[in-house]
Amino acid sequence: MDLPARTVAPAPFAPAVTRRQRLATLVAGLAVTGYVFLVDPTKGGAYPRCPSRVLFGIDCPACGGLRGTHDLLHGHVREALDHNLLLPAYLAAIAVMAGLYLLPLVGRPARTLRPPRWLVVAAIVVVVAFTVARNLPVAGLRFLDSA
Repeated sequence: MDLPARTVAPAPFAPAVTRRQRLATLVAGLAVTGYVFLVDPTKGGAYPRCPSRVLFGIDCPACGGLRGTHDLLHGHVREALDHNLLLPAYLAAIAVMAGLYLLPLVGRPARTLRPPRWLVVAAIVVVVAFTVARNLPVAGLRFLDSA
């Protein structure tokens, strides 16, 4: 006796993403990147202030990211790393996730990033250690702050 095939309905919180939505995401990402390229965050612009710096007076793990990205887009690697030492890792992670999300635009199925648990734990440990170290009042660690 054959059993009826089970169909699994998609989860209600995970609607299908259309090609138009993926294109809109790509255009928005390129527009934001273009804005960061054209408008130097050190000289103003419509950039948000860091909530942790405003509320607590400390640098979050992403502080200096906009200034660093601006410098990196202009080819100033040393200056970018001076703003945020983890910036290359952040940008690489964003690029991988965006690439996997945008795969359907080139005819490939979208994929979900599933890093091993040890990698997630290691990344969290590095980000927390970096955040603590960049906020310690130690002269030898001043190179980690976002100034």
